[in-house]
Amino acid sequence: MNHSSEYIRGFTEYIILSILSKFDSYGYEMTKVIHTVSDSYFSLTEATLYFALKRMEEDGQITSYYDKNKKGMTRKLYKITPKGLEELAHFRNDWKVIEQNISNLVGGGFDYYKDE
Repeated sequence: MNHSSEYIRGFTEYIILSILSKFDSYGYEMTKVIHTVSDSYFSLTEATLYFALKRMEEDGQITSYYDKNKKGMTRKLYKITPKGLEELAHFRNDWKVIEQNISNLVGGGFDYYKDE
């Protein structure tokens, strides 16, 4: 099975918001979190990640700032905004229903009788 961003494409923004709800982060670190938490099952390309970050920043869900790391290198960090926290809370409220329905539809755990 191909382990790519295809599987999480519709959830990318919520995954980013979830990470940023725990701590401010930079792009490469977020890809490491996704890779590590999913036991290497999911990964995001840089293009997918940075396109989402740009869109989310333009929408006001996140902001960015520059900071120096321990080695003195400047990094662009992203921070969740109140709007982003609100979006994440709404999604988390819907998540159990989404997860159950996707599981039923994809896993075949549904009954449907076709009208003839």
